[in-house]
Amino acid sequence: MVKVIDIHSHILYGIDDGSQSELETMTLIEYEYTQGVRGIFLTNHSICVISRYKEYQKNYENIIKKAKKKYKDLKLYKGCEIMCARDLMKENISCIREGIYPTMNGTEYVLVEFDPYDISEVEEMDYCLKYILDAGYIPIIAHAERYKRFYNDPIEDIMRAKEMGCKVQVNLYSIDQDRGTKDGGARKILANEFLKERLVDFVGTDAHRTNYKLPEVMTGSEALRIRYGDEYGAELLYKNAEKLLKA
Repeated sequence: MVKVIDIHSHILYGIDDGSQSELETMTLIEYEYTQGVRGIFLTNHSICVISRYKEYQKNYENIIKKAKKKYKDLKLYKGCEIMCARDLMKENISCIREGIYPTMNGTEYVLVEFDPYDISEVEEMDYCLKYILDAGYIPIIAHAERYKRFYNDPIEDIMRAKEMGCKVQVNLYSIDQDRGTKDGGARKILANEFLKERLVDFVGTDAHRTNYKLPEVMTGSEALRIRYGDEYGAELLYKNAEKLLKA
């Protein structure tokens, strides 16, 4: 079983559309642990973190204590999935600087997402990424395979983001599953195109609940290693997280 550090999850309970209870969070952690995960970033949606900040702090501390007792070699890290759009960027940077939106384990890296149904052009993504970089932070583009609707050319657009200094994350399940949907098929194609071009830096589960987006680790991690090699697989599964995010 290969070691994995999951840099994208919504399994901290009571905050967003992810886990709804302490029990569900512990169940999801066990599900990840049995598949080789030894580090999990708790990256709730930013709009929910700011509206439930005290709950976020309380629930995080509680789960840290519970997980430490049960899993001696598992680490949990703070993070936040920050929704980006042109009109949100000033508030986003303020919230990062004030510590309301946690960076990835206290590093300069921030996990960012975009609404593919709201943003209509890749230029807005570029604007947001540059805004974050200019503020002194490094964006990690969450589930980059989801944004086909506003890419002009996916490879060129992601290459440009990488040249700016950004990092890229894809969901593990996207590598080997389309989940029976048209969008899922497109995401699978894009995830593998990015991987073929070696444009991906991290992977995550984007896990939510026991009945929605279970953390499916093993299938995706095996497909990653078989198709793209053990060395690149190891970089995405844990080495880059250890090196860059101090996980």
